[in-house]
Amino acid sequence: MHDAYGILVIESNDWDAEQLRASLRTVSKPVRILKSSELDGENVHVDVIILGFTDAVSLETSRATLEKARSISPGAQVILCVPRDTQDLDRRVMELKARAFVLKPVDEETFRSLMEQTLASIHLRRERQEHTRATKRSAKVDAIVGTSPVIKRVLELIDRVAESNSTSVLLLGESGVGKSLFAHTIHERSRAATGPFIEINCAALPTNLLESELFGYEPGAFTDARAQKIGLIELADGGTLFLDEITEIDPVTQAKLLKFLDTKRFRRLGGDREISVETRVIAASNREIKDEVRVGRFREDLYYRLNVVEIRIPALRERREDVETIANHYFEAFKKKFGKPELVMAPAARTMIRDYPWPGNVRELVNVLERAVLLSKDDAIEPHHLPIEMPASGRRAVLQRREGGRIEMELPTGTVTLDEVERALIEATLKRTRGNVSRAADLMGTSRGALRNKLTRYKIDSRAFHRPSFALQD
Repeated sequence: MHDAYGILVIESNDWDAEQLRASLRTVSKPVRILKSSELDGENVHVDVIILGFTDAVSLETSRATLEKARSISPGAQVILCVPRDTQDLDRRVMELKARAFVLKPVDEETFRSLMEQTLASIHLRRERQEHTRATKRSAKVDAIVGTSPVIKRVLELIDRVAESNSTSVLLLGESGVGKSLFAHTIHERSRAATGPFIEINCAALPTNLLESELFGYEPGAFTDARAQKIGLIELADGGTLFLDEITEIDPVTQAKLLKFLDTKRFRRLGGDREISVETRVIAASNREIKDEVRVGRFREDLYYRLNVVEIRIPALRERREDVETIANHYFEAFKKKFGKPELVMAPAARTMIRDYPWPGNVRELVNVLERAVLLSKDDAIEPHHLPIEMPASGRRAVLQRREGGRIEMELPTGTVTLDEVERALIEATLKRTRGNVSRAADLMGTSRGALRNKLTRYKIDSRAFHRPSFALQD
């Protein structure tokens, strides 16, 4: 819960000052009414400055206190309370950089309404700052590392996407490839980089909470809604909203999200006022959303609205030439983090890292390295420090198609059997044909029946390759 809002009343007329203080005690949010003498305290923070004056002389005598309060809290809002016959009122408001003004004698209802709006604005700013701090990443540690052709293409596409602050982006890729990091990178390379980056994992919240987290609610919207809550969409105004695991959103929330994407407007739960928000939406999923659409679990119109630009993040096994670079980057970062500058990586451990298939992708690699550096008591990281085990299935040959259609075969260390090579060829062909056995047989120059026999022999399920292969949109 937030602390009370600090409100400084600068008013030379005692009767007017008491009226203002009485009105402040009736606002819905907790306030702390400050006196000018408290500005010398160590823990003073001013959110709102209420400056009342009767004439030019009283304004000038209050100016020093105003400037001191502003030096303590540069973001403080100023509200003027001025007599009706004030000369050059507009100029005064501009000169003092005031949010608004009210005329004396102050109407209590008008003043209270103005304060409610002002405190709501400050509350929104506080919430946005907290979420921005919570999701702020360390640029020194978290970075997209790699020089492989496939990752270069992703970064080129990110640069093009970042040129627009409003284009929706859909990030697809296996769990652990770093979709959140790529979303951060899009945000940081855009003109909205100074705005907030708000992230939510849609799979981490139950259905009944997800809607209120996204859209917020008004007091009384439901049983436990005792106070206003600012939703994440509203907090992302002027920045980026990242919706991870987008396919976990329920149908009702999908419909509301679609409406927001179309209009850039929404209402809090229980509210009747439309709120306008300008933010880029980046969605991500480790599933094939087209499959979710086909079986009716995800709205087709929402899919097309999110999929203005689709970026597929490659699995680590599809960019194996980057494994050692990524490992070196995070190894050095964790050495610094845990104060072990002399620690080195033994050649055998490097070989193990290079040959391991990394089914958990970059996340698994980073976690393994962090654990190894943290727990190691030796001078070097050896294979036994790495909590990974080379699976038998991980010793297969790996085939990759390079530019120009050329096929390259990457062989594991040690003995390689002909069966392992044949299995790798069959899997690579099925991946290319998206699981179409007949087409795969044609490409391999064999019959469909013969290929079926091979699939049975090697226990390969062609349905596992129905997902589209890795691709980027140009």
